[in-house]
Amino acid sequence: MAKAENNAKDSNVPQSKIRGRVFSTEKPVSKIRERVLSTEEPVSKMAQLLAGKHWEPRPLTKGEPVEGKIAAILNDLVLVDIGAKAEGIIPRRELADSGEKIEIGAKVNAVVAQTEGDSGTAVLTVKKAVLEKVWTQLEKLAEDSESVEVKVVGGNRGGSIAEYKGVRGFVPSSHLVTGTKNALGQSLTVKVLQVNRNFNKLVFSEREATTDALPKLELPFKAGDTLKVKVSKILNFGLLVSLPSGSDGLIHISEISWKKVSDLADSYKVGQELSAKVISIDPNTGKVNLSIKQLEVDPWQEAAKKYKVGSTFEKPVSRTTSYGVFIKLEEGIEGLLHSSKIPYGVELKSGDKLNISIDLFNSEQRRVALRLAPDAAETDNKDKKAEKKETTKVKSSKAKETNRSTKAVKPKK
Repeated sequence: MAKAENNAKDSNVPQSKIRGRVFSTEKPVSKIRERVLSTEEPVSKMAQLLAGKHWEPRPLTKGEPVEGKIAAILNDLVLVDIGAKAEGIIPRRELADSGEKIEIGAKVNAVVAQTEGDSGTAVLTVKKAVLEKVWTQLEKLAEDSESVEVKVVGGNRGGSIAEYKGVRGFVPSSHLVTGTKNALGQSLTVKVLQVNRNFNKLVFSEREATTDALPKLELPFKAGDTLKVKVSKILNFGLLVSLPSGSDGLIHISEISWKKVSDLADSYKVGQELSAKVISIDPNTGKVNLSIKQLEVDPWQEAAKKYKVGSTFEKPVSRTTSYGVFIKLEEGIEGLLHSSKIPYGVELKSGDKLNISIDLFNSEQRRVALRLAPDAAETDNKDKKAEKKETTKVKSSKAKETNRSTKAVKPKK
């Protein structure tokens, strides 16, 4: 009893004593009233669930690759659950054409075509996803240098157009073994040379894939050797010649002479024997390219020693163009006198001789730039005019000095 009274004294709460018991005079507060008077905002269970990260709606972007499971199959649409309360629809026919299984729970790889369609659901497509897979396979094939089968679906002057699982690529004619005309509609074994999905660039090579299958050629000569050959056919772009090995080689028109060649039929005949230098041999196809002009001295190298920048020469006009005239320096070497370097009103024609000055001589690029050189008489006149002008200036300055000195010694009145 004494203990209870001591506790009551220590407490600040007003108390009353009834029959030896101590009671608090403060009214009790109910739990409901406690919640009402609380300053903390109530949080519902739904709010707690929505606050969780696993219930946040998944934001989708156009072109984003997604993976999901088929949740429902309709007449013409397939509903795909891609997780996090996000769903998308795929046309049923498109999914069937792609070869994917159409059944509940089947996994589907797709790409977001539209973030929100007419029904408010994201529209997915499997075509782009399939193409992305094919590009990934092509990158792997190029990295591993593996061969693959492609079908030729078209062609042009540069080569053939081949298709691999819906992705089209190009096979340059230099990398074709079958031939452009014969390859159309056929399946070829090729290797991937270049692949770039960002620029939609894909290049194949049949030659690289068939290198091991082709027989190795053994020729009695090598690049750099000089051979005696015989002209077997005259073409518009060069000479076809018979080689000592029994095969044929080509001398392109650009390798005939250092001079300009207009008509090969005027200079060569079928059966004529020539000396030519082997410049290249294709180990895969056996094509041999030869040159006649490389057995001669390059006239541009010798001319570079003679025609120094700034030197002047008298040379004839070889031909005229809309942008200037060409001056013949040596046999097979011409320089350009641009129209901007020709005085206004001056008309030049083939055969006219001009005094020209070298502005540029580049033997590697086969380029010569010229300008008109001043005539000797004109130069002398200019020199005389300059000398006369200088003499006049000297006399004028002397006269001024004389006048100043006269004024200085003039007596005062």
